[in-house]
Amino acid sequence: MTATEAVNWLQASALSHAIAKSNHLVIASLQIVHVLGITLLLSSLTLMSLRLWGLLLKEASTSDIVRAGRFLVWLGVTLAIGSGALMFLASPRHYAYNSAFVLKMALLALAIAGEAVLLHAAAVSGPPRVAVRLGAGVTLALWLAVGIAGRAIGFV
Repeated sequence: MTATEAVNWLQASALSHAIAKSNHLVIASLQIVHVLGITLLLSSLTLMSLRLWGLLLKEASTSDIVRAGRFLVWLGVTLAIGSGALMFLASPRHYAYNSAFVLKMALLALAIAGEAVLLHAAAVSGPPRVAVRLGAGVTLALWLAVGIAGRAIGFV
């Protein structure tokens, strides 16, 4: 099955039709959940990054901050991806051929991989090493780029 056939199959699916033809409040609710997930993710990641850089919560250990924030990071990722997948299903052809969406998906894959590595490295390390601090900056930048690419979807 080619990518075009897969997109056409998704577009013709019952779930795609159900979401696309649903009340506008369904899509609005999905967008709210999507933004809530992104907010949970970015706020937790920002807090952890600030701790890794030594700018905030200096009295708390890095491992404690990372362990506490990890749940919210992954909850945010789950909410954002789950709601995003449902929004994608509402109009697969629109998204699949949108260059901003394709860029967002590539950045998302990099951000998730970076996040997994960063959270593991930060949780097991003692005082934050330079590599962990740099990783926090790169991961935060990737997540912000995901958001910017997502915002660009409506304009491309």
